[in-house]
Amino acid sequence: MMPTLRIVSLLIVTILAIISANAGNGTSPAPAPKGVNSIVGTCQEIRAESVALRSEAIRIRQEGYAAMDKAYQVRDEAYETKDSAYDSRSELESLLVDAFSLLKSQVTATSLYLQDIRTTLISVANRMNHLEEKMEGIEHKLEEETTELQQQNKEIADRLEDGISSTEEKIRKMETSLELARNELNEKIEASNTISTSIRDRQQVWMSEIRLISLHKTVDQNNPHPDYGNGVVTDGNFEYSEGVDGQERTHSHTGPRWDSKLGDSKLWINLGGLFRIHRVYIWNMRYCCLEQLVGTHIYADEKLIGTVVRESKYHEFVIPEGDSTFASTIALYQPLQRNIHVVEVQVWGNGPFKQGDLFA
Repeated sequence: MMPTLRIVSLLIVTILAIISANAGNGTSPAPAPKGVNSIVGTCQEIRAESVALRSEAIRIRQEGYAAMDKAYQVRDEAYETKDSAYDSRSELESLLVDAFSLLKSQVTATSLYLQDIRTTLISVANRMNHLEEKMEGIEHKLEEETTELQQQNKEIADRLEDGISSTEEKIRKMETSLELARNELNEKIEASNTISTSIRDRQQVWMSEIRLISLHKTVDQNNPHPDYGNGVVTDGNFEYSEGVDGQERTHSHTGPRWDSKLGDSKLWINLGGLFRIHRVYIWNMRYCCLEQLVGTHIYADEKLIGTVVRESKYHEFVIPEGDSTFASTIALYQPLQRNIHVVEVQVWGNGPFKQGDLFA
């Protein structure tokens, strides 16, 4: 009987310790984060904590029911012990009746023996009475502990229900705040998209202006003439007189001599950025050597946009509107053994653009 009572006591102490630990862990909620992503994370944590609290309450309730079942089992065992004692007492009384019948015929010989039996019976009766009192105490104690355990389980269940309701209310408030924040963010994103679209439209209008983009840009040659400079090709000066020394150097000339006629001569203009090319104008020599430019290829970076096929003082190369040509250099390449004599080269276009930000 004592090991059973000890097990019940240990179960009750363990349940009380678990209840105290759970009551200490579920007090103050974490403060709500400010950012949208933090609010979502906090909602998930609070929901997970609510599920954990509910699981813990179910486990504690099951343990309480198990302890109650154990207590009822101990009480049933006590009742069985009590019934067994009553049976033993009845059996003893039956034996006494038989013994007294026998002793009546042997009164003289067995008087001392009867006295011993009487003493033994009195001791047994006292022990039975003590056992009954002890069983009644155990029964009363089990009833008190069962009532107390039921009350504690009810208090725990009520407290858990209140905590779950409070947590669900907080989750609803956070979800409402999150929805408001999401709507506000969507409004800001829509406003930002509107502003970005407006800025882009303005940039497209500005970028659509076709203008002279080669004026005063740097020029290089692969076969330069020592007496002629490169910069005159983009200086905007179209005046040129035949053989007059004062204006003889207003044009660019490839090759170390005027009659060198080297092959693979190249002259290129560095535009200083990525532009969309629309037109290229070339003013050739005016008083002689018009044929020297025939055969010259015009390149926008690596793309061929035209070739000089006839003698003329002026050449114009127009890129079709549907052909978006972007380049950072315009090159004149003469593969034949001829010089490149040019007074002026003009490049018309719009830009500049970034490599990944082309509107055209």
